[in-house]
Amino acid sequence: MDEIDISKLLMINEIAKRFPDLKSLLEESLSLALEITASESGSILTVDRETNELTFDAYEGHIPITKNIKSGEGIAGWVAKAGSHVMLCNIKEDSEWANRIRQEYRSTAKSLLSVPIKGRKDIIGVIELFNKRDGYTGENLKLMNFYVDQLSCNIEHAIEMRAMEERLKRLSTFMDASYLINSTLDLSELLDIIMEKTKEVMDAEASSVFQIDEDKKELYFLSATGEKGEEAKKIRVPFGKGIVGWVAENGETLFVPDVSKDRRHYKQVDDETKFKTKSILAVPLKTKDKLIGVGEVLNKRGGRSFTKEDVELFEALGEQAAIAMDNARLYKDLEDLFTSSIGSLVSAIEAKDQYTKGHTEMVTKYSLMIADEMKLEPKQRKILERSALLHDVGKIGMPDRILNKPGKLTEEEFEEVKRHPERGAAITKPIKRLREITVGIKHHHERYDGSGYPDGLKAEAIPLISRIISVADAFDAMYSDRPYRSKLPVDECIRRLEEGKGKQFDSKFTDAFITRYKNSPQYSS
Repeated sequence: MDEIDISKLLMINEIAKRFPDLKSLLEESLSLALEITASESGSILTVDRETNELTFDAYEGHIPITKNIKSGEGIAGWVAKAGSHVMLCNIKEDSEWANRIRQEYRSTAKSLLSVPIKGRKDIIGVIELFNKRDGYTGENLKLMNFYVDQLSCNIEHAIEMRAMEERLKRLSTFMDASYLINSTLDLSELLDIIMEKTKEVMDAEASSVFQIDEDKKELYFLSATGEKGEEAKKIRVPFGKGIVGWVAENGETLFVPDVSKDRRHYKQVDDETKFKTKSILAVPLKTKDKLIGVGEVLNKRGGRSFTKEDVELFEALGEQAAIAMDNARLYKDLEDLFTSSIGSLVSAIEAKDQYTKGHTEMVTKYSLMIADEMKLEPKQRKILERSALLHDVGKIGMPDRILNKPGKLTEEEFEEVKRHPERGAAITKPIKRLREITVGIKHHHERYDGSGYPDGLKAEAIPLISRIISVADAFDAMYSDRPYRSKLPVDECIRRLEEGKGKQFDSKFTDAFITRYKNSPQYSS
């Protein structure tokens, strides 16, 4: 072996340093092998431990006719299975090897050197070289044996690094899911994020969560990712039907590597979504030993099979998803109770003031029209909705003689009316769940020019929620019958809102309301 050969051989370690990822490592290592053997073309295949097939990870010149070769098939499959090299100076002279070549490549080859890449325990791959000008010799074989000894170490290291990265990625996904469960109770958003991460880390084409509708005895999509996710969400699966139904009935994890061979597969979902399901991994979602849903991942990419690690990860994520679903259910129960309590307070307000019955409902509706036009975030929208519902809660403590007075209020009576925002804030502040709406209630009668009450706040110093409610409250007051006057025509109400921009109202919220209102069915000029 000459000095040039040795110096070039040592470059294999430099490649490993410069290209730690497996794909780049193999591509650069193949180029170097072609150079040091003066070969025209070649390929490096690695053994997939899950399927025991060889995958073409790098190739130059000859183009493989398939991505994978089964153990024993072709020349590479034979070399991997036998653990022995094949060296042919004239392939045409041996019909068996010529036929094997055609199992791997479209083009013909004249000469070949195929060498197994042996790892610490077993064969991890094969390197194939074609068409050396003077034919391959024993010296070339020695050279490549030395070469693959170095290459195998680099490949195993790269595989171990990739496996470690995958484990870290999976652990990160699991920890992210745990964090999300403790940070949000928006079930739809939460599950979409968890299942999107699951699809990504398990390298699947789609993922979904089914919830059980016990009344209708059906399973429906609570979350669905992938290109047909939105179509899937419209579909319901009868209880007991399909693989998801089997998992729901039996409460056990089920992996089906080929759904075309499983009679349990519910084809209607594929028919309606136009998604081609090939394989399914489904896990039961349980909380406190009660089944509340089923999670699925579909079609591992590259035609590969889901692994034992995939099953373990998905079962762990399934536990997290079940916790999220149960937390959301409990939260919804509390929200319903809370909303019912707010409704009781609103009813108490309106029972005192017969002339403003329905006012709360309309102010809330108008406020949310502004929110939609301004594209407020969901959390802000929820705060606005509750603030609008309770903006007049302070009127509970106001005397009926003032609330229902048919004529003009005296100065003293008006001062009493002006206390209701602060009184409303005082009522809601001690209630922890209502604390976030206190500020919006207190300042909904401030004016943009600073001439409002109770604190005379000006412009942006007035809370955003209050500025929105101010516009909605004023419009409904003008467009409703009051003890002292009939309601104004809608165009007059809009004219007065326009006139109040920059004085009583924030211009952007006024414009948002007018735009939205004029585009609504209730507007007629």
